[in-house]
Amino acid sequence: MSYEVQPLDIVAKEKVVDTRPGKGNKPAQHQWWTAKNDNDLVSMAMSTTQFLKRTNAYRIRQASIFSRLLCGKPLYNWVSSNSSLDSSNQLPIGRPTANVCYSCTDTLVSRITEDRPLPDFLTDGGSYKQQRLAKEANQFIQGEFYRTKAYEHGAMAVKDALGFGTGLLKVYAKHGKVHVERTLETELLVDFNDAYYGKPTQLVQMKLVDKSRMAELFPKKEGMIADAQKGNVDTTPRSTETIADQFIVSELWHLPSGPDADDGRHVIVCSEGVLLDEPWTEHDFPFVKLIYNRNTVGWFGQGLVEILMPTQMEIYRMLIVASQAIELMGVPRIYIDEMSKITETSFNNRVGTIIKGRGPTPPVFLNATSNAPEIYQWIEFQINNAYQIAGISSMSAAGRVQEGVESGEAIRELDAVQAGRFSAFQRSWQDFYVELAQKMLHCAAGIAEKGKGYKTLFVGPDGTKEVDFKDFQDIQKVDNQYVMQCYIQSALPKDPAGRQSRLSEMLAAGEITNQEFRRLSIFPDLKQSDQLAVALEERILASLDEIVENGEKNYADIAPDPFILDPSDLATTLVVQYINRYKNLGLEEEKLQVLRNWFDQVQDLKQQAMPPQPQPMPGQPGQQAAPPPVPQQASISPTSNVRV
Repeated sequence: MSYEVQPLDIVAKEKVVDTRPGKGNKPAQHQWWTAKNDNDLVSMAMSTTQFLKRTNAYRIRQASIFSRLLCGKPLYNWVSSNSSLDSSNQLPIGRPTANVCYSCTDTLVSRITEDRPLPDFLTDGGSYKQQRLAKEANQFIQGEFYRTKAYEHGAMAVKDALGFGTGLLKVYAKHGKVHVERTLETELLVDFNDAYYGKPTQLVQMKLVDKSRMAELFPKKEGMIADAQKGNVDTTPRSTETIADQFIVSELWHLPSGPDADDGRHVIVCSEGVLLDEPWTEHDFPFVKLIYNRNTVGWFGQGLVEILMPTQMEIYRMLIVASQAIELMGVPRIYIDEMSKITETSFNNRVGTIIKGRGPTPPVFLNATSNAPEIYQWIEFQINNAYQIAGISSMSAAGRVQEGVESGEAIRELDAVQAGRFSAFQRSWQDFYVELAQKMLHCAAGIAEKGKGYKTLFVGPDGTKEVDFKDFQDIQKVDNQYVMQCYIQSALPKDPAGRQSRLSEMLAAGEITNQEFRRLSIFPDLKQSDQLAVALEERILASLDEIVENGEKNYADIAPDPFILDPSDLATTLVVQYINRYKNLGLEEEKLQVLRNWFDQVQDLKQQAMPPQPQPMPGQPGQQAAPPPVPQQASISPTSNVRV
């Protein structure tokens, strides 16, 4: 058999492009950053927002389901009305619960947030001036973290990342200060194709705000804000029946197309017009993200609740089956022979009741088995499987020690093994604060450039200190000379017993001194004695730091006196170490000379404190009496090896 192939006739057809709005010109309709006037900007921005609301509705509904699994309540949102999720229940209201989603989330939040990452500017072999700038920047960041409650907001970001997939903090300027605000991922809208590779070029945030507060931020737009259409969180009665005067604003960002492009734009619009329109020169959005499990594509992540959802639903289903079986079959029953003539009223709750009847057959008490053992084994397997998926041990979830583990070292070893399971998320937690510190510095720089200045209060171990941003604002111009890394504030165990055990090991190995042991132990009962024990060292260090910072400016207040001497000669040891350290760092010669003068004064005080030499006896000019021995006092300070 043979086949004959016929040639195909290809007819070229003319391509027709429809330029009418809403037809073939949809991309141009959503390019709001190209708008030339306010009317076009509002129209195009609101059109873009409405389009993204429709395409992101599925994600909002999923987040509401995850919220139900986590805390039993849906997530109301104006993007997608979830009133049906609130009124309909797929499971019985009085169902038995074993909420592993909440258990795993609560355990991980407590475990991750017990360590507070501390961003630190590091210099690569930098001079003294560069290290001083880095030190000022570190104090500024710590002060801003304290003022903005960054660690409290970070804990909420961890919970959002576990519950919904992405935890977000927004960094922005308000009233001349940097503000940090928790943002739900359901408030943000992105285009799927634009965010396919995780780097969208535009972002939309819809937020419900109070009219009076917005009028305070934009006093020239007060009339427009008052006329704006009132908004609610959702269409449910809970959100529509309110006394709050709020409306919904849409905030949009478009990133610059390149380093020299001028198409970056940031606008805030409402139903009545434009509230803010300014260029956007940053190459990133003002949000810091914390993702639990990064998706293959897209800008948002996957949460632990979403991963545990199938297991949680199976646990619910089996618990309902077991509960119904217990209710139907697990109740006690009494069998009475009809020929025995025993009345039902003979059975009551009294002790020692005498039952009268006729016939040889006594009552029989029946207790049927309500469920097979496999059902309970299956439920227990699902619960353990959920903890294994989350990487949480039963010790952490239940808050109790496993059987057979008694020593503190064994407990810490098990805790360290489990910590390795969260190492990836722990690194994301640390990088989260590095990025937060960078955005806060850039935001503060923008405020300082407007001529308003910027100061913050640094709370240190020695008290408070005001840090001015202008003292280290040059750090923004030499970013390539600095590397910001994150460290845990303390690598010692958190519990008092474990901390003391670790410090005792370091003391026995000679890694720390007795004085350092007392300072690091942080026992509240010994707080006063510990402060007195390290008072001399803190005074010496404060004096030397003052010289390094200001030279002889305040030298009269920090000059050594006889009370700075001690048997260990700590003052000599520390000043020699300062001279050698800052000599290599390029400290100014004038300040080095002040350190040398301070050293000379310490030596003079030591000479003055020495006892007088005894005079030779008459008639024996060549002999001198031996000086009396100087009593040695016990000291816990480190011994100096410096020869004077």
